[in-house]
Amino acid sequence: MSTRRRLAYLSKARRLAAAASLASVATLFVSTPARADETDGAYGRLDGDLLFVGAIGTGIEAGGPQLETSVSLAYLATAGPYLRYSDALGQEEARSARSLALGVELRPLFLGRWALNLERGPAYLDLFLDSLTLRVGAVWADDAPRGWAVRPGLELGVGLEFPLLPSGSGPYLGVEGVARFHDADLSGNVDRDLLDRGSLLVFTVSWHQIFDAGFVDARDRRVDP
Repeated sequence: MSTRRRLAYLSKARRLAAAASLASVATLFVSTPARADETDGAYGRLDGDLLFVGAIGTGIEAGGPQLETSVSLAYLATAGPYLRYSDALGQEEARSARSLALGVELRPLFLGRWALNLERGPAYLDLFLDSLTLRVGAVWADDAPRGWAVRPGLELGVGLEFPLLPSGSGPYLGVEGVARFHDADLSGNVDRDLLDRGSLLVFTVSWHQIFDAGFVDARDRRVDP
């Protein structure tokens, strides 16, 4: 091959390589916003203003296992009320035959991490970290045969949940530690350790559902294009 033809081939190859490089850069700039839109860090949690969570599972306490059920509502997946019902299913060693707790829960990480652009994936990790939940509430115990306590005690809880789908709505597996202080414990009439007070470790299967209740800009009307 002559020197002139070799130079022509080299020049053509350089032009093709430059064109390919420009095409790659253009593709990167075009595709990055699309990926950002698809994984915006909210994972559907901002598609509505309320997060509903319904859970069922097993609580382990000093007196043995018991049935645990709970429901909660969280405004913008951050804060709201919860209701928990526990039942020992007739076990004589249980600290309480059944109990009912009502309080508020806080999921403090989601909005802060999302606002700081820390929700970068993978989705399972983001959703797991954001599931950190703090609870404080009043608890009423049925200490059979005396019946339900008139004055409530205090319940404190902290839990985490792992998503089974990369979405804010869907099934989760959770674990929560619950510390309980009944009226007698708070008044100092009895001296019991944390386990004897009815504290427990709860393992749950739950369903998370985001829906729009219209609390955000409730007076705004949707305008279809």
